[in-house]
Amino acid sequence: MPVNPDKKGSNRSFLFEPLDTHYSHLVEATVLIDLRRHPRFDTQFPAEAISENGRKTLATITNISRSGLRLEGTRKMLDALFPGFSLQTRHTPTSLQVDFAVPGGSDHHLAVKVQCKSVYIRHEKKDAWQIGMTFKEFNAGGEALTKYLLLRRDTG
Repeated sequence: MPVNPDKKGSNRSFLFEPLDTHYSHLVEATVLIDLRRHPRFDTQFPAEAISENGRKTLATITNISRSGLRLEGTRKMLDALFPGFSLQTRHTPTSLQVDFAVPGGSDHHLAVKVQCKSVYIRHEKKDAWQIGMTFKEFNAGGEALTKYLLLRRDTG
């Protein structure tokens, strides 16, 4: 065990565990779970995302909660929403509109239109990109999304 470097002449020893051990992923996962305000549910909702300059692209919502969603799509989707984005540059939070539909019953879907702010961009695999988004304002369908999420929570 290493000797305490802060106290000269001290015989006290400490066991230091650096954060980049095989336990690191547990710490990171715990922090992510604790920071989320609402449970997330996996989905496969088709969506249309619209950038601040009006560019439209198709994407898939792969998870959703009461406070946000995750969009997934190709590099073409990413370029439409964040022209010139590179992993070497920092992500600048950007406003987007996301339009999609949630199940509203056995035979129909209800439209949701929400203004979002991007939180992160991740490159998952070959041509799969993820954009984490937080909700800012609902233009339509806020109540429909709440009902859908409550149903998922209760049956989940």
